[in-house]
Amino acid sequence: MLQFIDRIKANRLFVFLYWATKISLGLGFVLSGIRKLPGVKFTAIGTDNPIGLFFEGMYQTGFYWNFIGYYQIAIGFLLITPWLKKLSPILAFPVTFNIFLVSASLHMRGTPVITSAMVLGNLFLMLWHSRSYLPLFQKSTP
Repeated sequence: MLQFIDRIKANRLFVFLYWATKISLGLGFVLSGIRKLPGVKFTAIGTDNPIGLFFEGMYQTGFYWNFIGYYQIAIGFLLITPWLKKLSPILAFPVTFNIFLVSASLHMRGTPVITSAMVLGNLFLMLWHSRSYLPLFQKSTP
């Protein structure tokens, strides 16, 4: 499996896809995170709609909503920059997966397609760096 991944990493098309995925996920996180900063509402959908009610409830939590925003901004910058390039997809995965779950459970039209692409892109980045993660799963010897 690792040899297959190494061959993919040598292909120029996949190298381009890697960078396009990193940059698009990173920018998406930064822009979405900015929408969660103090005093900024994520959506203008009314609370009579389940989607608007959900986001209003999250907004009303205050600190937690802002924490999600700051976390998304930090992860977005880490995805775009070379710092922690191997760790940033792992840090981003819980967020992308939760965004997908929220969009699917609230039956947002079209959004689950986009959010599933985010999850797949995140998995692609994790697969790209999978060789670096192997020591985490190896048995340590005393």
